[in-house]
Amino acid sequence: MRAFRLCILALFVSPVACSGDKSSGNSATRDVLTISTPADADALFPPLVQTTQGKQVVDMIFDYLAEPVASIETVGDAGYRGSLARSWTWAADSLSIAFAIDPRARWHDGKPVRASDVKFSYSLYVDTAVASPHADNFIGIDSVSVRDSLTAVVWWKKRNPEQFFQIVYSLAVLPEHLLASEPRATLAQSPYAQHPIGSGRYRFEQWTRQRQLLLVADSGNFRGRPGFNRIVWIIAADPTAASLSVLSGQADVLDQVRGDAFVKARATPTLRTVEYGSLDYAFMQFNFERTLSGARRLFGDRAMRVALASALDRKAMVANALDSLGAVALGPFTRSAVDADTTVRQIPFNAPQAANTLDSLGWKLDTKDSVRKKNGKPLQFELLVPASSATRQKFGVLIQAQLRSIGVKVSVAPVEPGIFAARLQKGDFDAALNMWHLDPSPTAVAGVWGSPRGKYTGANFGHYSNVAFDAIVDSATNAFSADNRRALFQRAYQLIVDDAPAIWLYEPRNFAAVNSRVVTSGMRADAWWAAIPSWHSASGTVAQKP
Repeated sequence: MRAFRLCILALFVSPVACSGDKSSGNSATRDVLTISTPADADALFPPLVQTTQGKQVVDMIFDYLAEPVASIETVGDAGYRGSLARSWTWAADSLSIAFAIDPRARWHDGKPVRASDVKFSYSLYVDTAVASPHADNFIGIDSVSVRDSLTAVVWWKKRNPEQFFQIVYSLAVLPEHLLASEPRATLAQSPYAQHPIGSGRYRFEQWTRQRQLLLVADSGNFRGRPGFNRIVWIIAADPTAASLSVLSGQADVLDQVRGDAFVKARATPTLRTVEYGSLDYAFMQFNFERTLSGARRLFGDRAMRVALASALDRKAMVANALDSLGAVALGPFTRSAVDADTTVRQIPFNAPQAANTLDSLGWKLDTKDSVRKKNGKPLQFELLVPASSATRQKFGVLIQAQLRSIGVKVSVAPVEPGIFAARLQKGDFDAALNMWHLDPSPTAVAGVWGSPRGKYTGANFGHYSNVAFDAIVDSATNAFSADNRRALFQRAYQLIVDDAPAIWLYEPRNFAAVNSRVVTSGMRADAWWAAIPSWHSASGTVAQKP
């Protein structure tokens, strides 16, 4: 799909870089920020955007009511500053928040932003005709009303600790005057969706699919003109081509640089590597419903799961596959996550103990083929791995070797990403090397590891069920005290690590490769791009009007 090749990248950089001071090397001019990416945006209409690339772009074009000052906080409104709203007021019963829209705010067509736009935007996100994949983010909100032209009031059905975060993090505000007459079922195909107009600090200018996407600074924006005159996303053919574009100086930024590209970036005088937090963790997921070898459910036995976990030297595997660019995963969270618990006790690596446990479970080593058997059945299973991930394929091979050393036979099955996802959804796997990107709110852990509700499993593809874990997470979700909430999540994390529904493998360390002329700030774990409007050229000069 992404047939755009590195050799023609310059053809798409030069038209937007024809003015301004030249930077060192081949990089674009000082008033243009060029971002290399291995994938195009999926959409530019916020309620329908599902990819990171699409989110990067819409967050420059559209405003939210408020934004985090630094790292994400999900309880209360501390640590937030006004964005589209200059202030807000909680009702005495905390069932509503009144947001005062900044009267200076304007849409890119010059029309003023009004409170009615907030109400209209909420209605789009929750309308089944629009079919936004983000509609569930607004569960618990009763309605949005308009008190006056500059005051929008958000109402909740009942209090919850994450009310403020829920509305300001999820709702991109859209222009009612441009969208009210559009049929909601076909908004994705509307002219507006192809040429969006927002109130953010950058305006949409051009999108050549699978090649480049261009935004230009909103020079009169009420929040101030951004540091760079233009932003260009260059869509490369693949991750390797994306890395080469920043290494060669044809692009300024690549958000994730790994392996050989990381080493080369560190050795390139015109580049620096910038680390920011990770919300991704990889794990070997057990399928609790899969029947293996007749009526046997291999992974339903906790002792079996713990034995397999203790047979794996995860620290050695991370060092082998990732060197210094990863860390051993601690559980269904990362070190950068809200309410993370880095003290959670792990199942220790102890291969002799693992072998003893398997012996006690009746799985005896057959000296003829060195595979454990019970009632004549071999201890074996298939490990599903996405063929698109070289790192997870490497972990699959390492797991295979380490488990084979104690008599467990693992067949590694690399499959294409679409097939991998489909088999997870259907539950058609024994075990799988999966990776999950965390929602900023720790309460989202219930959607991945909470017990299935009837036929609804959410992202709990292994059908893991633990009512004690469910109860603790539910209590944490409804806790208003930050200390109590943190303690409850710590209990939940310890419980699930002890129960071993998966083997927590690694969390990658995120490093961006950035041209040395670019002064960055505020690269958050949940959105490294959020502070781009405040980035600027090291020259210190103000970008000229386009």
